[in-house]
Amino acid sequence: MYYLWKNTPYGIIRVSCAGLYDFANDIFKSKLRLYSVTLSPSGKKEHADLTLVISEEDLTSETKAKIEEHITSVLKPMGLRTLIVWSSPERGIMPLIQSPYAWAGIASCTAMIITAGFKGFFWTAFWGLAVWFTIKGMKFIAGRFGNA
Repeated sequence: MYYLWKNTPYGIIRVSCAGLYDFANDIFKSKLRLYSVTLSPSGKKEHADLTLVISEEDLTSETKAKIEEHITSVLKPMGLRTLIVWSSPERGIMPLIQSPYAWAGIASCTAMIITAGFKGFFWTAFWGLAVWFTIKGMKFIAGRFGNA
């Protein structure tokens, strides 16, 4: 889906969300990641406002300024004005707490302990993990030696 169709002196520009992500992530160093892109039409006919939310991963203010200047210089001829917001990535346990898979695992373990007791929980977890590691090992071996 395209965010914007625009006529510029260089021709027609069609901007999509996926295209903006790919474009921005190609410009950045490996440490930087684009989290969010917002494109809104500006009051002026020849410009659109592009807001980029980027991870900052311990960058100095000089490095940030260079990156902002580079992105602005690349996008300005296309009629896109940029606003860059620097953001720190979430770390720690918060993504785990927000994961529905973690909550499903906790609820199922609790239900298993209540219904089957600790002994039943132990043997269920033991055989489940044994099968999981066996399948992972088989996939690894097949991937490692299957292409020979």
